[in-house]
Amino acid sequence: MFNRSHPVFASLLALACLGLSFCSAPEQPVPSVVEQPEPEIEHTYIPRDLLFREPVQYQGRISPNGVKVSWLSFVEGGLNLYVADANDPKTARQYTFGERGVNIHDWSPNSAFVLFTRRTGDDKNLKTYSLNVWSGEVITLGPEQDGIDVRLQKISRNWPNTALVAINDRDPKYPDLYRINLRTAERKLVLQNSGFQKWVADDDLVPRIGIRKNNDQSNDWVLLLRNGETRLLFTVPAKEAKGTRPLQFDPSGTVLYMLDQRGRKHSVFTALDLIDGDVEVIASVPGFSVEKVLFHPITSRPLAWAFTAILPQWVALEPDFEPALEQAANDLGPNFQILASTSDVQRLVIHSNQPDRPGRYSLLNRKTGIIETMFETASEKTIPTDSQTRPVRIIARDGFALVGYLSPALGLDADEATTAPLIILPQPWPGSRMVYAYDPQIPWLNSRGYTVLELNTRGAGRLGHKYDKQMTGRFMERAITDLTDAAIWAVSTGWAEARQISALGTGFGGTNVLQAMARDDNPFSCAVTLDAILDVAGTVEWLRQESPAEAIKLARIFSDKNGKLDKALMKRLSPSYQTASIPAPLLMLHTDQSNQQALRATEQYAKRLDADHTPITLANLEGDFPVWYESKVVPPALAISEQFFASCLDGQAEPLGKEMTGITVNLAVGSERIAGLSDALNALAEQTQAPAPD
Repeated sequence: MFNRSHPVFASLLALACLGLSFCSAPEQPVPSVVEQPEPEIEHTYIPRDLLFREPVQYQGRISPNGVKVSWLSFVEGGLNLYVADANDPKTARQYTFGERGVNIHDWSPNSAFVLFTRRTGDDKNLKTYSLNVWSGEVITLGPEQDGIDVRLQKISRNWPNTALVAINDRDPKYPDLYRINLRTAERKLVLQNSGFQKWVADDDLVPRIGIRKNNDQSNDWVLLLRNGETRLLFTVPAKEAKGTRPLQFDPSGTVLYMLDQRGRKHSVFTALDLIDGDVEVIASVPGFSVEKVLFHPITSRPLAWAFTAILPQWVALEPDFEPALEQAANDLGPNFQILASTSDVQRLVIHSNQPDRPGRYSLLNRKTGIIETMFETASEKTIPTDSQTRPVRIIARDGFALVGYLSPALGLDADEATTAPLIILPQPWPGSRMVYAYDPQIPWLNSRGYTVLELNTRGAGRLGHKYDKQMTGRFMERAITDLTDAAIWAVSTGWAEARQISALGTGFGGTNVLQAMARDDNPFSCAVTLDAILDVAGTVEWLRQESPAEAIKLARIFSDKNGKLDKALMKRLSPSYQTASIPAPLLMLHTDQSNQQALRATEQYAKRLDADHTPITLANLEGDFPVWYESKVVPPALAISEQFFASCLDGQAEPLGKEMTGITVNLAVGSERIAGLSDALNALAEQTQAPAPD
């Protein structure tokens, strides 16, 4: 049973809108109507203001005893903390105020405190606070001075009034560990840091393992003995470090649960016995990594684990927990996370979403079998009646099966192929993938009349053995023809017409789009790229300084069988070295101001295409970008691309708006090619007193 109007939660949203204030941290309540009115929708499209923004409600939680619920609500310009009685939302009280809001919050195991973190005035450091839910008193845990980080490490049922906290007041780089009393803020030094980036503590809040990163990006896992001595447990190579991480100890403190990729291509769920060194593999799945594990909050027994294949999947480790997982998947869809529970695990707080549907928080009662909606994370105007996104398999010309997600244009039925202008979104980076999860770009494009195909070309990762074998440079060349094959599939299945297909490619996705457009069998009538990689070798060298771990990963992909960088391959994959012109309209957007070499390469490339009569427009954007959903969604860039898509695909276009405030746009090439764009930018610049486009 799915109940959207259960009396316990029906008025949470309304209470948040009122902005109730009482004096005294995958999720939230709606902003004050007076402070942030939602724009009127006069067209069929959903305004960008409603899509590319903070959630209106967030981080739904329930106290371990089930008496209280809490959440973050976007009021006063930030995500602020509310607490209410679980059976009476009218008791909701707001405990934090202002634009800084709260980053994350959670309950102490004894249900007496809510711990939350928020950024300080310089916006660079985090402070941790304790809210006594019975008295309403809020105290700061640790020093209050600017420039000092105070970060929560662990809470435990064995120490109900205490938290383990990391504070960097002695050494800004290496914080020390303290136990802090949640009532009085009294603190006691537990461990002075000797060079560790991470710790794993047991249920007695004793740090047992320290993790130290080496210059080669490998990680040393060090056992911290009670006599103050240390012993190296093992070293995790750089290529396996991301997939190897600690989860938690068992109650005895002798067994560590962890995700373990050592000596493997994918992570498995293991139990490491610290006494005899034995490792037990608890869960694994061929071709995929175990990504999440759910533990019982009292017994620490692992209850379930999750991985992501074409669709996300949860697997129960205890038979009596399986019905809850099945019910959540049936009622909420396959993409859900269990974020909190009562101590007896009878009530579960679940966050769910779908590619074209924003997040929703629900409460599943295992005893009654009822799922109740706590709240939606987005405006009602952005929520479709039913999700229309479906996974698809596309057979490439060499027989390889590509995985994608098709979201029909607004008003079309996913069960009946109907042509509409199509925009293909490839994965942005080698090893990344498009997933079955909410992306605001989907309803943004769907509501403007476009069907969207999120496509995992060759080079995508985390999609099984077959994709893994294709994640090398020589196979990544086939990502270019994968785009063409996907367009052919869309036409042959009735979802698109041949001259009504475009693409929006970010990073390496943009690289492949440019290469595809330069081919004789170019499938695109127009396309947009965002921060496309034009020089692969130059990008690898730049990353060696800026992100060594990412540089190692890319270098491995573009190396030959002897481990040496394949310079000829990288040159073939770099649009900067291609000589062919592109006959179709092209919009290149550049927002990465940290890499001046890439900016110069982009301008040179665009000017060369322009000289070869390519109908190209290059827009360089500078400013403080609000970036949503990882790094591929930059609202000002998408606002400009919307005008371009309307000109070449005849879709709807919302005028440029307040997302351009504080953004400088330099139309370096082809300013005249998008009708009205330069004039619109000039008009906005005059309204906001921002610099006009050059």
